[in-house]
Amino acid sequence: MHDATAFRALGSGRLLALGGVGLVALGMLVGEIYAIYISHVANGIIGQNWLGVVEAVNTDPAQMSQHFAVIEDLAEKRGRTMHAHSHLAAFGLLALVLALLQPKLAQESAARFRIGLAYLTGAGLQVAGTYVSYYAGPAFLYVADLGGLLAIGAVAATLWGLSGWFASREPAAEFLAEQLSSPASRFLVKGGLLLVLLGMVFGLYYAWELVSADEPGVYAAVQGAATATASGDVGLAGEQIQMFKRMQSKIAITAAAHSHAVEFGFLMLLLAFVQRFVMLSDPWRLRWARGFAIGAFALPVCVFLATKYGLRAAAFSDLFGSIALVSLTAMLFGMIRHGGAVDASQRSESS
Repeated sequence: MHDATAFRALGSGRLLALGGVGLVALGMLVGEIYAIYISHVANGIIGQNWLGVVEAVNTDPAQMSQHFAVIEDLAEKRGRTMHAHSHLAAFGLLALVLALLQPKLAQESAARFRIGLAYLTGAGLQVAGTYVSYYAGPAFLYVADLGGLLAIGAVAATLWGLSGWFASREPAAEFLAEQLSSPASRFLVKGGLLLVLLGMVFGLYYAWELVSADEPGVYAAVQGAATATASGDVGLAGEQIQMFKRMQSKIAITAAAHSHAVEFGFLMLLLAFVQRFVMLSDPWRLRWARGFAIGAFALPVCVFLATKYGLRAAAFSDLFGSIALVSLTAMLFGMIRHGGAVDASQRSESS
């Protein structure tokens, strides 16, 4: 049922698969924390301070800098947290791709393991350095740069190791069939492709809506706020600022729905290729795959509905995100069990 030989021979593959799923799970957890504790709170405070800027123009111009400082600080904190969320997920997806390619690399197993370790180390340093620099100063951005260079070097080494496989023109059909042998894998492939397709279709709608309505609305609100402020109409300026904030939130939320649908779809496709290393029975692997699919399909819908129904829809997106996270953690647990079983089998054979 489980391909122990392949997992034993490819220490780098196991490392990257476990690391990739772990990075994605951590990225999803950061996203949950961001959505619940940072995004909504920061948006409210930023909106209040924009109104404070408008009022300070005519009452106390010296306070404008204080309001702008609060806006800048919260925007920076929100941006760093979003960076951590998105980059952890992106690094995790790429780690899964690299894990699948390990059998085709020309390097020896020890070199492959070092390349995989360098990639995961670089990913961790890049994300941690960027986030910590918000609290500890810009010096930590050099740590982030070092991490980025390590990750780039590892990917470059992988491409070099694949050069022989590219030149050989070896058919990939047998390799793919072996990877997608379980019912959970086939379910994830179908669901992943469908979700990517739906995300792309929604992206077309979003692009049309953005160009035809949202962007002109944002520009009109900014212009209206500036005109009202110059004429001393604080009430109208405040209304235009609120309109600006609503339009900005709508654009950001709609973009998040589009990107999350596509990214979850790609993640389902990649998870399909590692199901044979999840040490659970076929029915349980399929159950967790379906649980992940429920969260992956429902979360982008709830995110988009937040533009119309506010925090009620956002709460459901957090719920479905938690379902996807629990399902992904269960798969990670199964992969850890598989690795332990392989190691135990190897020790018994050597003794």
